[in-house]
Amino acid sequence: MAPKSPSSWLHAASLLSFSLFVSAAVTGCGIGPVASSSEGSLALAGRVHGGQQPVVGSVVQLYTAGIAGNGSAARPMIAATVTTDSNGFFGITGDYTCVNSTDQVYITATGGDPGVGTNNSNLIMMTALGNCGNLNSSTYITINEVTTVAAAWALAPFMISATNVGSSPTNSLGLQNAFLNAQLIASSATGLAATNPSNLAIETDKLYALADAIATCVNSSGGSSCTPLFAAATPPAGSAPIVTAPTDTIAAALDIVKFPGSNPGGVYNLISPTPPFPTAYTQAPNDWTMSLTVTGGGLNSPTAITVDASGNIWVAGYYGLLSAFTPQGTPLSATGFGSGILSETYGVAVDNSGNLWVSNQELPGHSPGHGSIVKFMGASSGSMGTPVFNAATNSYWFFDQTMSFPTALAPDSNGDIMIANFANSTGAVYDSSGNVVATGLGTGNSAFPVAIIADGSHGMWLANQGDTTVTHVDQFGNILAHPNCCSGANGIAIDTFGNAWVANYYGGNVNEISPTGTSATLVDGGQDGGLANGYPAGLALDAAQNVWVALYRGTGFSEVVGPSGYQAPGTALSPANGYGLDANLLLPFTLAPDASGNIWVSNYGKSNIVMFFGIATPTATPIIAAATAP
Repeated sequence: MAPKSPSSWLHAASLLSFSLFVSAAVTGCGIGPVASSSEGSLALAGRVHGGQQPVVGSVVQLYTAGIAGNGSAARPMIAATVTTDSNGFFGITGDYTCVNSTDQVYITATGGDPGVGTNNSNLIMMTALGNCGNLNSSTYITINEVTTVAAAWALAPFMISATNVGSSPTNSLGLQNAFLNAQLIASSATGLAATNPSNLAIETDKLYALADAIATCVNSSGGSSCTPLFAAATPPAGSAPIVTAPTDTIAAALDIVKFPGSNPGGVYNLISPTPPFPTAYTQAPNDWTMSLTVTGGGLNSPTAITVDASGNIWVAGYYGLLSAFTPQGTPLSATGFGSGILSETYGVAVDNSGNLWVSNQELPGHSPGHGSIVKFMGASSGSMGTPVFNAATNSYWFFDQTMSFPTALAPDSNGDIMIANFANSTGAVYDSSGNVVATGLGTGNSAFPVAIIADGSHGMWLANQGDTTVTHVDQFGNILAHPNCCSGANGIAIDTFGNAWVANYYGGNVNEISPTGTSATLVDGGQDGGLANGYPAGLALDAAQNVWVALYRGTGFSEVVGPSGYQAPGTALSPANGYGLDANLLLPFTLAPDASGNIWVSNYGKSNIVMFFGIATPTATPIIAAATAP
């Protein structure tokens, strides 16, 4: 449903030339340094609205995101005071400087009268703008509840407050992509849901519902009128050493999206009977996660999913295609790669040179029906998606006579690729040129492995779906651990302490296993976050060591506390049925975090992939052994 149309004067005003805006009386609009000598005086204009009402006298500030770490202090860009006029308009002329064209920029509106006759000191709204160099005299900005919650969803991993938005200096790309992602949710120009390409879809009704909840405080005199919002948005007990309620509207939005399953009903019940942004919701959503559903690019029953160093998403399709997408979901090929040389693909991995390796479980390959792997050039190679010819087999297929139903792949830090052979229950290693390094690893101690991960010392862990074990093998083939721990191990990852985390498909839980095999089954007192009935499948850790699990038959995904957190390892953080139930997941196969703090899910049953904005901790990609910060 489309939101209410603003009043006719607003439509007329938006068609005026920029010169009329900046010549209007805007309180305290000072003259400062220009952005660069080549650009001259840069100017911006826009409006601040609470719902459909102008906010008068709101203080507008432009910020450059910090570079001293996640949530680091942002730099104010305007020295003079800029406030909105009686119609909510503001103009900024020659008041700001772009130190670097790629600096990430956002704008806030603080306080003002939203049409109630008094200043609302609890009002802070925000719009994410992106590259400073993209701002020009044609830039028109809307700051309202919709842009505020969009910024909160996209920037949550990088944001503590309205004045603390930033990343580490080594993750500028992750921050830049997060700002671009905000524009996939809401238009900074119109303040409405973004108009995206046909292969992308967000949860528009959820966007407007959360904006409506925030509006109950924005469009008030503040104080006690905002208490219900701040109470509903307060983070759950145990989420930090000291839990406090938010005190402004952007902080409330941020708490809601950072803890999306904490109190969805309480937040939803704040919405007015006549909300400013109509939504089709008639009851609370399952959670306040926001998703982007991506189709096209040759996706067909996607299985494994991985992210390369540039943030591109690579997806193996069971029926024989490799799909690739930009961090914003644009297909890098309309039809995918590997047609005719891939079949029954369950594994994909990015090596440390950025090239892709994909497994064919049965055909094509050697013998009959024993499978193969295929190498593709990566996105930065200049020949993206081109398969690499193997002179030894006179084909595009790499294999040896011990390969048997290669199901899962994992990269090692030395450029090697590790392989889980399902049919003969072994692990193998190939080098970056496709030459055999080692085969038969774990023989006699593995049982139909379906997942594999490097251990950080060139050894491997195998998840044995065929029995109750996992296998830890060193680089020489010695068995380091073979615990009786699990029940249909289906996904495996390691943490920074070397422990393996295992998703148990039949057990409905996860295990933490030490490098030597000591195991703990982790279920949080029956509050399992969706694991018990979800059939846990693919598993990944993010840089904060949070554990993420795809629920193959639970139409969602779970989050549990890993080895580092305020709560005990294994504590469920997701709701009783998991996250993402509003995103139409069907048979989610596995998942992967990225450097912007998003979680990408391969949605096997719908032949699409789904990205959940800003729910995780930014993570260096590709993940090789333990997940680390970018």
